[in-house]
Amino acid sequence: MRKSIVCAGCALLLALLSRYAADCADAVRAALSLCLTSVLPSLFPFFAVSSLSVSCGLAQALERPLAPLMRRCFHLPGCGAAALVLGFLGGYPAGARLSAELYRGGLCSREEASALAACCNNTGPAFLVGMCGAGLFQSTRAGLFLYAVHIGSALLTARLLRPPRARTVSGAAQPVTPPPFSRCLVQAVTAAGRACLMISAFLLFFSVVLCLLRRVGLLDALCALLAPVLPALGLSPAGMRSLLTGCLELTQGLAGLCAAAGTRRARLTAVSFLCAFGGLSVLFQTAAAADGLALSRCVRGKCVHACLAALLCALLLRLPVFSQI
Repeated sequence: MRKSIVCAGCALLLALLSRYAADCADAVRAALSLCLTSVLPSLFPFFAVSSLSVSCGLAQALERPLAPLMRRCFHLPGCGAAALVLGFLGGYPAGARLSAELYRGGLCSREEASALAACCNNTGPAFLVGMCGAGLFQSTRAGLFLYAVHIGSALLTARLLRPPRARTVSGAAQPVTPPPFSRCLVQAVTAAGRACLMISAFLLFFSVVLCLLRRVGLLDALCALLAPVLPALGLSPAGMRSLLTGCLELTQGLAGLCAAAGTRRARLTAVSFLCAFGGLSVLFQTAAAADGLALSRCVRGKCVHACLAALLCALLLRLPVFSQI
């Protein structure tokens, strides 16, 4: 039964691709432009440096001073602090990829790495402050507010989804001689190139899927179905369409959350939700970057993070100190 459904879905997808070939080609060209001008320049350096840092022993160096905090609060090894920090600075899926590197390097267990990837797969300050704050809301202050909410909700997610208990002995306690720097550099750059290629491929694919959903009218149908809840959310029909779009592909969804999409408070909450969730495209990018870890745990982490980010944002915006953001 399942195989029949998959085959029918593939046949339908092929038929739609044939029917809307020109539109899909335009979507791929737009996505390629996004990859070359935004995604690859921002992610490749962080990917290369994260791999290099693990190979050269940075994670082991951070383990000793941060182990008590990481174990007490999150039931994770101290070396996981490197992935947590990189996730807050480098954007997704850099933190999740470093979590997988720690597991493959024997510095933490698969369960610990999966739990780490569930909470450190975050967007970076350049994206939230630059694109979302200055771009969407013409306010750096709004971007800093969203970034603070993003970090706070991610740490709450790490606390809520922490493993039952941390291991008494960490794999980082075993002395390991790092390979020569030249070998580490070559491996880091080639691994970063492969990861960026996979991420770009998923972005292209979901841009095509989104194009087809628009052409067949499915997004408009979903918006019509959700129309009764729009007044409560403070979003316009265009805002709901952008929110649904962002659940598939983040950047295109955020681009539509302009002033006409709803009230400022509703738009801030929607942006907070989407940036924490990342969209299906980011989830599959994470699966490619964090190969070997439990994807179900990463998905659960993103769902919890998104709900907490939206809730925390909505609550804080009701306070007088944040009402003018």
